[in-house]
Amino acid sequence: MVNDCMPLPASVYLITRNEAGNLRRLLPSLQNFAEVIVVDSGSTDDTVQVAQGFANTKVSYRAWSGFSDQKSHALSLCTQPWVLNLDADEALTPELLAAMQNLITADDADALACERILLRWGKRPRNFSKKDILIRFFRRGCGHYEAAKVHERIEISGRIKHTGATMLHYENLAFTERMAKSNQYSQLKAEDKYAKGARCTIWHLLLVFPVSFLACYLGKGFFLDGGEGVLTSMNHAYYNFMKYAKLWELHNQRTS
Repeated sequence: MVNDCMPLPASVYLITRNEAGNLRRLLPSLQNFAEVIVVDSGSTDDTVQVAQGFANTKVSYRAWSGFSDQKSHALSLCTQPWVLNLDADEALTPELLAAMQNLITADDADALACERILLRWGKRPRNFSKKDILIRFFRRGCGHYEAAKVHERIEISGRIKHTGATMLHYENLAFTERMAKSNQYSQLKAEDKYAKGARCTIWHLLLVFPVSFLACYLGKGFFLDGGEGVLTSMNHAYYNFMKYAKLWELHNQRTS
């Protein structure tokens, strides 16, 4: 039974780099957790100082080693029976916090799956794409990360319970920042695909941009979001094009 007067027997773990602004918003909401593990990879802003200002937060440094490996390391530092992974730009809703507390009390599953809601500058983009369902809360020892440089996923061994409660994702990035992030992530994804033996053909290079744009803009309904929907669809197409362009380049660099 979880006592409201006692800290929640769960470790929150985050990986950070230059997330001071987001941590100022997030960490006050996590003070009822037994511990918060922050693994920083070399912030040049006040990320470390902000994190150190909370009594339940433990901060350590680790050189960047890729998303899945960095999160695996942060997970290994957790000491509580339950663990919660968050990105610095995410937030818990009261309903999701209650669902986690209920799972701990009931002890009838090993992980909790929920929907993540994107808020871009405080506004939810309009579209009819499928829900973003994630597993972030689970029993320690029941989850691990498969090797991946980007788009890492937690693999769960045990029973997964689904909840209608949601978590929030605050993506307050200028379009140039979103494009820069897509460029960075496309490189990592290309390297993952290359390591798995994937190939890129001339047809990928010719078709991936227009097909990706139409699949997002029309197929996922981002036309409902006006100009923002155009920008989102263009960014999605750019990411996919750059992913295959870099995969092409990786093969040609290593075979020439």
